[in-house]
Amino acid sequence: MSKNYIKIESTKEYYKNGNIKAYQSLMTHVKLGKTVKVRNKDHSIYIEKYNLAISQLTEEWRAQKQNEDVEEFIASSSKLHIKVSENEKFDYKKIYERKVLKEIGSRPSRPSFIKVPKLLEKPNKESEKYIVNIKWYHKLFGLTNQVINKIEKIYENDLELYNSSHSEKQKIENINKYKLKEYNDLLDEYNKEIESDMNYYNKLFEDYSNLDDNLKIKAYFEKVIKNFSLCFSIIEFKHLNLEYNFEDRSLVVDFLLPQESYFPKAKAYKYVKSRNEINEIQFKEKERNELIKDTYYSMYLAIAYEIYNFDISNKVSDIILNGFYKGIDKRTGKEFEVCIMSSKIPYEEFKDIDFKNINPRDTFKYFKGRGTPDVNNITQIEPIRFSDKSKFKIINSDSVLDSLSAESNLAAMDWQDFEVIIRDVFELEFREQDIEIKNTQQSNDGGIDVVAFNKNPYTGGVILLQAKRYTNIVTPEPVRALKGSMDEHKAIRGILVTTSDFGNSSREFANAHNITLINGDQLVDLFSSHGFNFHINLEQAKILNCK
Repeated sequence: MSKNYIKIESTKEYYKNGNIKAYQSLMTHVKLGKTVKVRNKDHSIYIEKYNLAISQLTEEWRAQKQNEDVEEFIASSSKLHIKVSENEKFDYKKIYERKVLKEIGSRPSRPSFIKVPKLLEKPNKESEKYIVNIKWYHKLFGLTNQVINKIEKIYENDLELYNSSHSEKQKIENINKYKLKEYNDLLDEYNKEIESDMNYYNKLFEDYSNLDDNLKIKAYFEKVIKNFSLCFSIIEFKHLNLEYNFEDRSLVVDFLLPQESYFPKAKAYKYVKSRNEINEIQFKEKERNELIKDTYYSMYLAIAYEIYNFDISNKVSDIILNGFYKGIDKRTGKEFEVCIMSSKIPYEEFKDIDFKNINPRDTFKYFKGRGTPDVNNITQIEPIRFSDKSKFKIINSDSVLDSLSAESNLAAMDWQDFEVIIRDVFELEFREQDIEIKNTQQSNDGGIDVVAFNKNPYTGGVILLQAKRYTNIVTPEPVRALKGSMDEHKAIRGILVTTSDFGNSSREFANAHNITLINGDQLVDLFSSHGFNFHINLEQAKILNCK
Protein backbone atom coordinates (compact mmCIF):
# COMPACT_ATOMS: atom_id res chain seq x y z
CA MET A 1 0.00 0.00 0.00
CA SER A 2 1.37 3.39 -0.95
CA LYS A 3 1.64 6.35 1.41
CA ASN A 4 -1.52 7.87 -0.10
CA TYR A 5 -3.63 4.98 1.27
CA ILE A 6 -4.27 3.40 -2.15
CA LYS A 7 -4.19 -0.38 -2.43
CA ILE A 8 -3.61 -1.56 -5.99
CA GLU A 9 -4.20 -5.00 -7.56
CA SER A 10 -2.99 -5.19 -11.15
CA THR A 11 -3.64 -8.10 -13.52
CA LYS A 12 -3.53 -8.99 -17.22
CA GLU A 13 -6.17 -10.77 -19.28
CA TYR A 14 -5.01 -13.18 -21.99
CA TYR A 15 -6.49 -14.71 -25.14
CA LYS A 16 -6.34 -18.45 -25.53
CA ASN A 17 -3.38 -18.06 -27.83
CA GLY A 18 -1.43 -16.33 -25.05
CA ASN A 19 -1.66 -12.78 -26.37
CA ILE A 20 -2.57 -9.98 -23.93
CA LYS A 21 -6.26 -9.15 -24.11
CA ALA A 22 -6.27 -6.20 -21.62
CA TYR A 23 -4.45 -4.55 -18.73
CA GLN A 24 -6.50 -4.08 -15.58
CA SER A 25 -6.11 -2.54 -12.10
CA LEU A 26 -8.40 -2.32 -9.09
CA MET A 27 -7.53 0.70 -6.92
CA THR A 28 -9.02 0.86 -3.44
CA HIS A 29 -8.58 3.98 -1.33
CA VAL A 30 -8.79 2.62 2.20
CA LYS A 31 -9.62 6.01 3.75
CA LEU A 32 -12.31 6.93 1.24
CA GLY A 33 -13.68 3.38 1.14
CA LYS A 34 -13.82 3.68 -2.62
CA THR A 35 -12.68 1.30 -5.39
CA VAL A 36 -11.94 2.32 -8.98
CA LYS A 37 -11.43 -0.09 -11.89
CA VAL A 38 -9.10 0.77 -14.77
CA ARG A 39 -9.03 -1.46 -17.89
CA ASN A 40 -7.82 -1.09 -21.46
CA LYS A 41 -6.20 -3.26 -24.08
CA ASP A 42 -3.90 -0.44 -25.20
CA HIS A 43 -1.09 -0.23 -22.66
CA SER A 44 -0.42 3.50 -23.18
CA ILE A 45 -4.11 4.34 -22.69
CA TYR A 46 -4.24 2.03 -19.67
CA ILE A 47 -1.25 3.85 -18.10
CA GLU A 48 -2.90 7.22 -18.77
CA LYS A 49 -6.14 6.07 -17.09
CA TYR A 50 -4.16 4.47 -14.28
CA ASN A 51 -2.31 7.70 -13.44
CA LEU A 52 -5.53 9.75 -13.68
CA ALA A 53 -7.33 7.39 -11.29
CA ILE A 54 -4.47 7.64 -8.78
CA SER A 55 -4.53 11.44 -9.02
CA GLN A 56 -8.33 11.60 -8.66
CA LEU A 57 -8.40 9.38 -5.59
CA THR A 58 -5.55 11.35 -4.04
CA GLU A 59 -7.19 14.73 -4.64
CA GLU A 60 -10.58 13.51 -3.44
CA TRP A 61 -8.99 12.28 -0.23
CA ARG A 62 -7.08 15.54 0.18
CA ALA A 63 -10.35 17.49 -0.08
CA GLN A 64 -12.03 15.22 2.46
CA LYS A 65 -9.07 15.48 4.85
CA GLN A 66 -9.04 19.27 4.55
CA ASN A 67 -12.75 19.33 5.35
CA GLU A 68 -12.19 17.14 8.40
CA ASP A 69 -9.35 19.38 9.59
CA VAL A 70 -11.41 22.56 9.19
CA GLU A 71 -14.42 20.99 10.90
CA GLU A 72 -12.22 19.86 13.78
CA PHE A 73 -10.63 23.32 14.06
CA ILE A 74 -14.01 25.07 14.10
CA ALA A 75 -15.42 22.60 16.64
CA SER A 76 -12.43 22.67 19.00
CA SER A 77 -11.00 26.20 18.78
CA SER A 78 -13.98 27.82 20.47
CA LYS A 79 -14.13 25.09 23.11
CA LEU A 80 -10.54 25.16 24.28
CA HIS A 81 -11.73 26.19 27.76
CA ILE A 82 -13.77 22.97 27.98
CA LYS A 83 -10.88 20.81 26.80
CA VAL A 84 -8.42 22.08 29.42
CA SER A 85 -11.03 21.85 32.19
CA GLU A 86 -11.43 18.14 31.44
CA ASN A 87 -7.74 17.47 32.07
CA GLU A 88 -6.82 15.75 35.32
CA LYS A 89 -5.44 17.82 38.18
CA PHE A 90 -1.86 18.80 37.51
CA ASP A 91 0.53 16.27 39.07
CA TYR A 92 3.83 18.08 38.84
CA LYS A 93 6.08 15.20 39.89
CA LYS A 94 4.50 12.59 37.63
CA ILE A 95 4.41 14.90 34.63
CA TYR A 96 7.95 16.24 34.91
CA GLU A 97 9.33 12.72 35.45
CA ARG A 98 7.55 11.64 32.28
CA LYS A 99 8.95 14.67 30.45
CA VAL A 100 12.52 14.07 31.64
CA LEU A 101 12.41 10.42 30.57
CA LYS A 102 10.99 11.40 27.19
CA GLU A 103 13.63 14.09 26.59
CA ILE A 104 16.58 11.96 27.68
CA GLY A 105 15.34 8.93 25.81
CA SER A 106 15.30 5.23 26.54
CA ARG A 107 17.48 3.58 29.12
CA PRO A 108 20.60 2.13 27.44
CA SER A 109 20.00 -1.47 26.35
CA ARG A 110 22.07 -4.15 27.96
CA PRO A 111 24.51 -5.43 25.30
CA SER A 112 24.39 -8.94 23.89
CA PHE A 113 27.51 -10.71 25.08
CA ILE A 114 29.43 -13.29 23.07
CA LYS A 115 29.15 -16.74 24.54
CA VAL A 116 32.46 -17.73 26.11
CA PRO A 117 33.56 -21.18 24.86
CA LYS A 118 34.49 -23.86 27.33
CA LEU A 119 38.23 -23.93 27.86
CA LEU A 120 39.91 -27.15 26.68
CA GLU A 121 41.84 -29.13 29.22
CA LYS A 122 45.53 -28.33 29.11
CA PRO A 123 47.53 -31.31 27.76
CA ASN A 124 49.59 -33.10 30.41
CA LYS A 125 52.62 -34.88 29.05
CA GLU A 126 52.48 -37.30 31.95
CA SER A 127 49.00 -38.43 31.01
CA GLU A 128 48.56 -41.85 29.45
CA LYS A 129 47.60 -40.32 26.11
CA TYR A 130 51.08 -38.93 25.58
CA ILE A 131 53.18 -41.82 27.01
CA VAL A 132 55.02 -43.71 24.28
CA ASN A 133 54.38 -47.45 24.50
CA ILE A 134 57.02 -49.16 22.34
CA LYS A 135 56.10 -52.69 21.26
CA TRP A 136 58.53 -55.41 20.16
CA TYR A 137 57.34 -55.16 16.54
CA HIS A 138 58.14 -51.43 16.56
CA LYS A 139 61.71 -52.34 17.26
CA LEU A 140 61.65 -55.22 14.83
CA PHE A 141 60.52 -53.06 11.97
CA GLY A 142 62.39 -49.86 13.01
CA LEU A 143 59.21 -47.93 13.84
CA THR A 144 60.26 -46.69 17.27
CA ASN A 145 61.10 -43.11 16.20
CA GLN A 146 57.98 -42.94 14.09
CA VAL A 147 55.79 -43.86 17.06
CA ILE A 148 57.58 -41.36 19.29
CA ASN A 149 57.16 -38.60 16.69
CA LYS A 150 53.49 -39.44 16.28
CA ILE A 151 52.81 -39.12 20.02
CA GLU A 152 54.81 -35.88 20.10
CA LYS A 153 52.76 -34.55 17.21
CA ILE A 154 49.50 -35.41 19.01
CA TYR A 155 50.71 -33.59 22.10
CA GLU A 156 51.82 -30.55 20.10
CA ASN A 157 48.46 -30.41 18.25
CA ASP A 158 46.52 -30.69 21.50
CA LEU A 159 48.70 -28.03 23.10
CA GLU A 160 48.17 -25.75 20.11
CA LEU A 161 44.39 -26.30 20.31
CA TYR A 162 44.49 -25.52 24.02
CA ASN A 163 46.52 -22.33 23.50
CA SER A 164 44.22 -21.28 20.68
CA SER A 165 41.08 -21.87 22.79
CA HIS A 166 42.66 -20.05 25.72
CA SER A 167 43.53 -17.11 23.48
CA GLU A 168 40.03 -17.08 21.95
CA LYS A 169 38.45 -17.26 25.39
CA GLN A 170 40.61 -14.36 26.59
CA LYS A 171 39.72 -12.35 23.50
CA ILE A 172 35.97 -12.91 23.94
CA GLU A 173 36.18 -12.11 27.65
CA ASN A 174 37.98 -8.84 26.82
CA ILE A 175 35.32 -7.95 24.24
CA ASN A 176 32.55 -8.70 26.74
CA LYS A 177 34.39 -6.76 29.42
CA TYR A 178 34.66 -3.74 27.10
CA LYS A 179 30.96 -4.01 26.19
CA LEU A 180 30.04 -4.16 29.87
CA LYS A 181 32.19 -1.14 30.70
CA GLU A 182 30.74 0.81 27.77
CA TYR A 183 27.22 -0.11 28.89
CA ASN A 184 27.92 0.82 32.52
CA ASP A 185 29.41 4.16 31.42
CA LEU A 186 26.33 4.91 29.32
CA LEU A 187 24.10 3.82 32.18
CA ASP A 188 25.97 6.06 34.63
CA GLU A 189 25.72 8.99 32.22
CA TYR A 190 22.01 8.27 31.68
CA ASN A 191 21.33 8.06 35.43
CA LYS A 192 23.35 11.22 36.13
CA GLU A 193 21.45 13.12 33.43
CA ILE A 194 18.14 11.95 34.86
CA GLU A 195 19.26 12.82 38.39
CA SER A 196 20.45 16.26 37.28
CA ASP A 197 17.18 17.05 35.48
CA MET A 198 15.10 15.64 38.34
CA ASN A 199 17.04 17.74 40.83
CA TYR A 200 16.45 20.83 38.70
CA TYR A 201 12.69 20.27 38.60
CA ASN A 202 12.58 19.36 42.29
CA LYS A 203 14.49 22.53 43.20
CA LEU A 204 12.24 24.60 40.95
CA PHE A 205 9.18 23.25 42.74
CA GLU A 206 10.66 23.52 46.24
CA ASP A 207 11.62 27.16 45.68
CA TYR A 208 8.16 27.93 44.33
CA SER A 209 6.44 26.13 47.21
CA ASN A 210 8.60 27.23 50.13
CA LEU A 211 9.85 30.72 49.26
CA ASP A 212 7.88 33.95 48.97
CA ASP A 213 10.25 35.08 46.26
CA ASN A 214 8.85 36.83 43.20
CA LEU A 215 11.56 35.55 40.86
CA LYS A 216 11.40 31.93 42.09
CA ILE A 217 7.64 31.78 41.73
CA LYS A 218 7.81 33.47 38.33
CA ALA A 219 10.46 30.95 37.20
CA TYR A 220 8.21 28.04 38.18
CA PHE A 221 5.24 29.34 36.22
CA GLU A 222 7.37 30.16 33.18
CA LYS A 223 8.76 26.63 33.15
CA VAL A 224 5.50 24.74 33.61
CA ILE A 225 3.62 26.95 31.14
CA LYS A 226 6.33 26.52 28.52
CA ASN A 227 6.49 22.75 28.95
CA PHE A 228 3.03 21.60 29.97
CA SER A 229 0.46 24.13 28.73
CA LEU A 230 -1.88 23.15 25.92
CA CYS A 231 -2.70 26.80 25.17
CA PHE A 232 0.92 27.85 24.93
CA SER A 233 1.68 25.02 22.53
CA ILE A 234 -0.45 27.12 20.17
CA ILE A 235 0.87 30.52 21.24
CA GLU A 236 4.54 31.26 20.67
CA PHE A 237 6.23 31.13 24.07
CA LYS A 238 8.63 33.96 23.25
CA HIS A 239 5.67 36.34 23.50
CA LEU A 240 4.83 35.30 27.08
CA ASN A 241 5.74 37.67 29.89
CA LEU A 242 5.05 37.01 33.59
CA GLU A 243 5.32 39.13 36.71
CA TYR A 244 4.51 37.88 40.22
CA ASN A 245 3.93 39.96 43.35
CA PHE A 246 3.84 37.98 46.60
CA GLU A 247 2.47 40.98 48.55
CA ASP A 248 -0.96 40.69 46.96
CA ARG A 249 -0.40 37.18 45.47
CA SER A 250 -1.04 38.42 41.94
CA LEU A 251 0.33 36.97 38.72
CA VAL A 252 0.35 39.24 35.67
CA VAL A 253 0.41 37.30 32.41
CA ASP A 254 1.01 39.09 29.11
CA PHE A 255 0.56 36.83 26.10
CA LEU A 256 0.18 37.17 22.36
CA LEU A 257 -3.07 35.91 20.89
CA PRO A 258 -2.74 33.78 17.73
CA GLN A 259 -2.33 35.90 14.65
CA GLU A 260 -5.04 36.08 12.03
CA SER A 261 -3.00 33.80 9.76
CA TYR A 262 -3.49 31.00 12.33
CA PHE A 263 -7.15 30.75 11.31
CA PRO A 264 -8.29 29.05 8.07
CA LYS A 265 -9.67 31.20 5.29
CA ALA A 266 -11.70 28.37 3.75
CA LYS A 267 -14.58 26.79 5.66
CA ALA A 268 -14.99 23.87 3.22
CA TYR A 269 -13.32 22.13 0.26
CA LYS A 270 -15.20 20.62 -2.68
CA TYR A 271 -13.61 18.09 -5.03
CA VAL A 272 -14.61 18.55 -8.69
CA LYS A 273 -13.92 15.26 -10.49
CA SER A 274 -14.45 16.62 -14.01
CA ARG A 275 -11.51 19.01 -13.53
CA ASN A 276 -9.69 16.95 -10.91
CA GLU A 277 -9.50 20.10 -8.77
CA ILE A 278 -10.36 21.21 -5.27
CA ASN A 279 -12.49 24.32 -4.92
CA GLU A 280 -12.20 26.34 -1.72
CA ILE A 281 -15.38 27.70 -0.16
CA GLN A 282 -14.25 30.80 1.68
CA PHE A 283 -15.53 32.07 5.00
CA LYS A 284 -17.54 35.23 4.79
CA GLU A 285 -15.64 38.00 6.54
CA LYS A 286 -18.18 38.19 9.36
CA GLU A 287 -18.15 34.40 9.86
CA ARG A 288 -14.36 34.26 10.10
CA ASN A 289 -14.24 37.26 12.41
CA GLU A 290 -16.75 35.57 14.76
CA LEU A 291 -14.65 32.38 14.73
CA ILE A 292 -11.56 34.38 15.71
CA LYS A 293 -13.48 36.17 18.47
CA ASP A 294 -14.87 32.91 19.87
CA THR A 295 -11.39 31.37 19.85
CA TYR A 296 -9.84 34.36 21.63
CA TYR A 297 -12.48 34.36 24.38
CA SER A 298 -12.19 30.59 24.85
CA MET A 299 -8.39 30.64 24.87
CA TYR A 300 -8.35 33.55 27.31
CA LEU A 301 -10.31 31.56 29.91
CA ALA A 302 -8.40 28.36 29.12
CA ILE A 303 -5.10 30.07 29.93
CA ALA A 304 -6.46 31.26 33.27
CA TYR A 305 -7.67 27.73 34.04
CA GLU A 306 -4.32 26.15 33.19
CA ILE A 307 -2.37 28.61 35.33
CA TYR A 308 -4.57 28.03 38.36
CA ASN A 309 -4.27 24.28 37.72
CA PHE A 310 -0.47 24.62 37.73
CA ASP A 311 -0.60 26.53 41.03
CA ILE A 312 -0.33 23.46 43.27
CA SER A 313 0.85 25.41 46.32
CA ASN A 314 -1.83 28.11 46.01
CA LYS A 315 0.55 31.03 45.52
CA VAL A 316 -1.82 32.99 43.28
CA SER A 317 -5.01 34.68 44.45
CA ASP A 318 -5.52 36.78 41.33
CA ILE A 319 -4.48 36.36 37.72
CA ILE A 320 -4.21 39.55 35.69
CA LEU A 321 -4.44 38.40 32.10
CA ASN A 322 -3.46 40.73 29.26
CA GLY A 323 -3.99 39.48 25.71
CA PHE A 324 -1.97 41.23 23.00
CA TYR A 325 -2.56 41.26 19.26
CA LYS A 326 0.17 41.56 16.65
CA GLY A 327 -0.67 42.67 13.16
CA ILE A 328 0.10 44.96 10.23
CA ASP A 329 -1.33 48.46 10.06
CA LYS A 330 -2.92 48.50 6.60
CA ARG A 331 -2.56 52.28 6.45
CA THR A 332 1.21 52.36 6.99
CA GLY A 333 2.28 48.77 6.33
CA LYS A 334 4.07 48.75 9.68
CA GLU A 335 3.86 46.03 12.30
CA PHE A 336 2.17 46.83 15.61
CA GLU A 337 1.47 45.04 18.87
CA VAL A 338 -1.26 46.22 21.26
CA CYS A 339 -3.27 44.93 24.20
CA ILE A 340 -6.87 44.13 23.23
CA MET A 341 -8.07 41.99 26.19
CA SER A 342 -7.46 42.56 29.89
CA SER A 343 -9.08 41.52 33.16
CA LYS A 344 -8.41 40.51 36.74
CA ILE A 345 -9.56 36.96 37.54
CA PRO A 346 -9.79 36.15 41.28
CA TYR A 347 -9.33 32.47 42.12
CA GLU A 348 -12.19 32.36 44.63
CA GLU A 349 -14.67 33.32 41.91
CA PHE A 350 -13.00 31.42 39.09
CA LYS A 351 -12.77 28.02 40.82
CA ASP A 352 -16.54 27.49 40.91
CA ILE A 353 -17.16 28.08 37.21
CA ASP A 354 -18.69 25.16 35.27
CA PHE A 355 -16.89 25.48 31.95
CA LYS A 356 -19.28 23.15 30.12
CA ASN A 357 -22.19 25.52 30.62
CA ILE A 358 -20.70 28.96 29.99
CA ASN A 359 -20.51 31.41 27.14
CA PRO A 360 -16.85 32.59 27.24
CA ARG A 361 -17.83 36.09 26.07
CA ASP A 362 -20.21 36.48 29.01
CA THR A 363 -17.67 35.04 31.45
CA PHE A 364 -15.06 37.53 30.22
CA LYS A 365 -17.53 40.35 30.90
CA TYR A 366 -18.38 38.83 34.30
CA PHE A 367 -14.76 39.37 35.31
CA LYS A 368 -15.02 43.00 34.15
CA GLY A 369 -12.96 42.19 31.10
CA ARG A 370 -11.94 45.19 29.04
CA GLY A 371 -11.44 45.24 25.29
CA THR A 372 -13.00 43.48 22.31
CA PRO A 373 -10.96 40.98 20.25
CA ASP A 374 -12.19 42.20 16.88
CA VAL A 375 -9.36 41.84 14.34
CA ASN A 376 -11.29 44.00 11.87
CA ASN A 377 -11.51 46.85 14.32
CA ILE A 378 -8.50 46.71 16.63
CA THR A 379 -9.00 48.93 19.67
CA GLN A 380 -5.99 49.33 21.92
CA ILE A 381 -6.57 49.25 25.67
CA GLU A 382 -4.22 49.84 28.58
CA PRO A 383 -3.25 46.47 30.11
CA ILE A 384 -3.93 45.97 33.81
CA ARG A 385 -0.77 45.97 35.92
CA PHE A 386 0.03 45.52 39.57
CA SER A 387 2.46 47.69 41.47
CA ASP A 388 5.62 45.75 42.28
CA LYS A 389 7.21 47.77 45.08
CA SER A 390 10.23 45.46 45.23
CA LYS A 391 11.59 47.11 42.07
CA PHE A 392 12.03 50.42 43.87
CA LYS A 393 14.40 51.40 46.66
CA ILE A 394 11.68 52.89 48.83
CA ILE A 395 12.65 54.95 51.87
CA ASN A 396 10.65 56.26 54.79
CA SER A 397 10.95 60.00 55.25
CA ASP A 398 9.11 62.29 57.66
CA SER A 399 6.83 64.99 56.34
CA VAL A 400 8.37 68.46 56.21
CA LEU A 401 5.31 70.41 55.06
CA ASP A 402 4.25 71.56 58.51
CA SER A 403 7.78 72.67 59.38
CA LEU A 404 7.97 75.15 56.50
CA SER A 405 6.99 78.77 56.90
CA ALA A 406 4.72 80.65 54.54
CA GLU A 407 7.71 82.62 53.30
CA SER A 408 9.54 79.48 52.15
CA ASN A 409 11.08 79.80 48.69
CA LEU A 410 10.60 76.38 47.08
CA ALA A 411 13.45 77.03 44.63
CA ALA A 412 15.91 77.75 47.44
CA MET A 413 15.19 74.88 49.83
CA ASP A 414 17.33 71.78 50.40
CA TRP A 415 16.95 69.37 47.45
CA GLN A 416 16.18 66.40 49.70
CA ASP A 417 13.46 68.34 51.52
CA PHE A 418 12.12 69.43 48.15
CA GLU A 419 11.66 65.81 47.07
CA VAL A 420 9.87 65.05 50.36
CA ILE A 421 7.40 67.95 50.04
CA ILE A 422 6.61 66.85 46.50
CA ARG A 423 5.65 63.48 47.94
CA ASP A 424 3.64 65.25 50.67
CA VAL A 425 1.66 67.45 48.31
CA PHE A 426 0.79 64.51 46.03
CA GLU A 427 -0.35 62.51 49.05
CA LEU A 428 -2.80 65.33 49.66
CA GLU A 429 -3.74 65.45 45.98
CA PHE A 430 -4.39 61.69 45.77
CA ARG A 431 -5.82 61.13 49.26
CA GLU A 432 -9.34 60.38 48.03
CA GLN A 433 -8.01 57.71 45.68
CA ASP A 434 -6.48 54.37 46.64
CA ILE A 435 -2.97 55.60 45.84
CA GLU A 436 0.11 55.08 47.99
CA ILE A 437 2.94 57.65 47.67
CA LYS A 438 6.55 56.86 48.59
CA ASN A 439 9.94 58.51 48.26
CA THR A 440 12.65 56.46 46.63
CA GLN A 441 16.32 56.35 47.60
CA GLN A 442 17.63 59.89 47.47
CA SER A 443 20.24 60.74 44.90
CA ASN A 444 20.94 64.29 43.85
CA ASP A 445 18.59 64.74 40.88
CA GLY A 446 19.26 61.19 39.70
CA GLY A 447 16.54 58.61 38.96
CA ILE A 448 12.98 58.56 40.29
CA ASP A 449 12.28 60.72 43.35
CA VAL A 450 8.71 59.72 44.16
CA VAL A 451 6.68 56.68 43.16
CA ALA A 452 2.89 56.35 43.43
CA PHE A 453 1.11 52.99 43.51
CA ASN A 454 -2.47 53.12 42.26
CA LYS A 455 -4.04 49.92 43.58
CA ASN A 456 -7.14 49.99 41.40
CA PRO A 457 -6.78 46.85 39.23
CA TYR A 458 -8.49 48.43 36.20
CA THR A 459 -7.24 52.00 36.19
CA GLY A 460 -4.19 51.64 38.38
CA GLY A 461 -0.52 50.93 38.10
CA VAL A 462 2.72 52.75 38.80
CA ILE A 463 3.06 56.52 38.51
CA LEU A 464 6.61 57.90 38.48
CA LEU A 465 7.40 61.41 39.71
CA GLN A 466 10.59 63.40 39.33
CA ALA A 467 11.21 66.62 41.25
CA LYS A 468 13.58 69.13 39.63
CA ARG A 469 14.41 72.07 41.89
CA TYR A 470 15.83 74.11 39.01
CA THR A 471 16.35 77.81 38.44
CA ASN A 472 16.83 77.43 34.68
CA ILE A 473 14.60 76.04 31.94
CA VAL A 474 14.40 72.22 32.09
CA THR A 475 15.99 70.71 28.98
CA PRO A 476 14.32 67.80 27.11
CA GLU A 477 16.85 65.26 28.48
CA PRO A 478 15.14 64.75 31.90
CA VAL A 479 11.78 64.36 30.15
CA ARG A 480 13.19 61.67 27.87
CA ALA A 481 14.89 59.99 30.84
CA LEU A 482 11.55 59.85 32.65
CA LYS A 483 10.02 58.13 29.61
CA GLY A 484 12.81 55.54 29.77
CA SER A 485 12.07 54.90 33.45
CA MET A 486 8.37 54.57 32.64
CA ASP A 487 9.14 51.91 30.04
CA GLU A 488 11.45 50.07 32.43
CA HIS A 489 8.86 49.98 35.22
CA LYS A 490 5.83 49.70 32.93
CA ALA A 491 4.42 52.85 34.50
CA ILE A 492 1.03 54.11 33.40
CA ARG A 493 2.00 57.76 33.82
CA GLY A 494 4.91 60.09 34.52
CA ILE A 495 4.90 63.46 36.31
CA LEU A 496 7.82 65.89 36.14
CA VAL A 497 7.73 68.78 38.62
CA THR A 498 10.06 71.77 38.52
CA THR A 499 10.40 75.13 40.22
CA SER A 500 11.31 76.69 36.86
CA ASP A 501 9.68 75.97 33.48
CA PHE A 502 9.82 73.77 30.36
CA GLY A 503 10.60 74.50 26.74
CA ASN A 504 8.34 73.72 23.77
CA SER A 505 10.26 70.57 22.74
CA SER A 506 9.86 69.14 26.26
CA ARG A 507 6.13 69.85 26.20
CA GLU A 508 5.69 68.24 22.78
CA PHE A 509 7.53 65.10 23.87
CA ALA A 510 5.57 64.91 27.15
CA ASN A 511 2.22 65.26 25.38
CA ALA A 512 3.09 62.33 23.12
CA HIS A 513 4.16 60.00 25.97
CA ASN A 514 1.62 60.41 28.79
CA ILE A 515 3.88 62.65 30.88
CA THR A 516 2.45 65.55 32.89
CA LEU A 517 4.70 68.60 33.26
CA ILE A 518 4.17 70.88 36.27
CA ASN A 519 6.12 74.16 36.18
CA GLY A 520 6.82 76.57 39.03
CA ASP A 521 3.59 78.56 38.75
CA GLN A 522 1.49 75.39 38.64
CA LEU A 523 3.40 73.97 41.61
CA VAL A 524 2.67 77.06 43.73
CA ASP A 525 -1.01 76.76 42.75
CA LEU A 526 -0.98 73.07 43.74
CA PHE A 527 0.34 73.86 47.21
CA SER A 528 -2.09 76.75 47.52
CA SER A 529 -5.05 74.46 46.77
CA HIS A 530 -4.12 72.50 49.89
CA GLY A 531 -3.64 75.55 52.11
CA PHE A 532 0.11 76.16 51.76
CA ASN A 533 1.09 79.60 50.51
CA PHE A 534 4.68 78.98 49.42
CA HIS A 535 6.34 81.02 46.72
CA ILE A 536 9.13 80.64 44.16
CA ASN A 537 11.81 83.28 43.65
CA LEU A 538 14.33 82.06 41.10
CA GLU A 539 16.57 85.13 41.35
CA GLN A 540 16.89 84.72 45.11
CA ALA A 541 17.62 81.01 44.63
CA LYS A 542 20.39 81.82 42.12
CA ILE A 543 21.98 84.26 44.58
CA LEU A 544 21.95 81.52 47.22
CA ASN A 545 23.88 79.32 44.73
CA CYS A 546 21.03 76.93 44.24
CA LYS A 547 20.80 75.07 40.97
